[in-house]
Amino acid sequence: MAAKKTARSSESVDWYLISIERLKQIGLIAFLILLAAGTWWLVRRERGNPRTNAETAIADARQAINALASAKELPAHRIEFDRAQKKLDQAAAAFDSGKYADAQAAAVESQTISRTAMSGSSDQENDAHFIAVEGDVQYQKSSSSDWKRADLRSPLMNGDWVKTGDTGSAELMFQNGSMYTVGPNALLEIYSQLNPATSRKTNAVQMQVGSVEVATTFDSSTVKTPGSQVIIDSDSATQIGVDVSKATSVMATRGTASVTSTAGGQPVKVAAGEKVNASPAGALSPVKKLVMPPALTRPADNQVFIVAPETKVDFDWQASPGAAAYQLQVSRSHLFVSLEVNSRREKTSAAARGTAEGTFYWRVGSVGPDGEIGPFSQFRRFRVSGGRGNESAAAMGGDKTPPVLSLKAPFNIGGQFYIIEGTTEPGATVFINDEEVDVESNGHFKKLVSFNKVGPNAVVVKAVDPAGNPTIQSQTVLVEE
Repeated sequence: MAAKKTARSSESVDWYLISIERLKQIGLIAFLILLAAGTWWLVRRERGNPRTNAETAIADARQAINALASAKELPAHRIEFDRAQKKLDQAAAAFDSGKYADAQAAAVESQTISRTAMSGSSDQENDAHFIAVEGDVQYQKSSSSDWKRADLRSPLMNGDWVKTGDTGSAELMFQNGSMYTVGPNALLEIYSQLNPATSRKTNAVQMQVGSVEVATTFDSSTVKTPGSQVIIDSDSATQIGVDVSKATSVMATRGTASVTSTAGGQPVKVAAGEKVNASPAGALSPVKKLVMPPALTRPADNQVFIVAPETKVDFDWQASPGAAAYQLQVSRSHLFVSLEVNSRREKTSAAARGTAEGTFYWRVGSVGPDGEIGPFSQFRRFRVSGGRGNESAAAMGGDKTPPVLSLKAPFNIGGQFYIIEGTTEPGATVFINDEEVDVESNGHFKKLVSFNKVGPNAVVVKAVDPAGNPTIQSQTVLVEE
């Protein structure tokens, strides 16, 4: 019996008396701990909230632009102020539309513009630059309503506009080396965006109408149209056209590109020789395969002909599988703005008379069974040099005078990229650092040169006339780190 009592006593429970005041103290401490944990969780959550990030960026941008507005240096930075204000307005509009990532990017760019102006630093790190202009080409700054005639020294920044006329065309180069070739009757907006996560700018344009061909290097580029967004992958080339009805056509000529509808959905991938269309509302067509261009055989690249009534230039190219016909184009411009010849041929050959002096460019595209032209081949050049009748001083070896060669100062368009430009005798061949460059019919030439070495770099320019007489000049380009 005693054992049972002992067992029972070991299973008994002890009770403790706690005052009401003590319970209140414990409850308060527990509440404070929960409040602190909740606050920490909320802060951590809000830091990754796109809406909160956008609000913070807009507040910082507004503070920066207010500081610039009250600074005594404002009159000297009115353009920067207007650009910063425009970006801030875009950020606010994007925020109101629920596009928080776009709002944050625009606000960060606005803040950068304001603070750069306040620090006295130059804000001329342009987004794009003209490297070739032909015919009627104009641009409009984002802070102005005036259109100005484009030239090689016109920098382009986010929000600037470019338009071309009936005979206008231009080449734009972005900071990463991507090339945008703009065709006639085009209207587009430079639309570079700052990625807040990487602090890098994306290279993009907003096409309203017209055509553009984009050739990328190590980075991708973007073209936005009324019905689509086209991302051209690195080391690729794609042609994008927007007609007057706002319908878009996309044709990859090298590498790959992705086409996404503005209405949403999965992107459509196109490879070289493939095409997809987008309606103004964003409806994408099935991918269509086009016939690839033929290989060109003659004339050889840079072949020279002597101008004469009986001089004939023979064009030949190889047959392309699946082609029903071919489109031959000859132009005085490597942009093929105006055409000397634009002929459809069922055979793989054609001929033309060489009765005019100058440098000419030619290319051929394959026509499919449905009559649609696929990508054109890479162009070749040939030159027609002057003379009287069948003979010229150059052809007879009587010309002993070296050609005139006049060079402009090298022009930096950003980073290690420079424009080397000059004039020489019409019909002469020009080499820049042993690489042949295009020479216009009036003797003008220019070339974009990239220098990879920091410090002084030598540029050797050589002009050779049809008789073989050379003129050599050199320049020095100082590349800063």
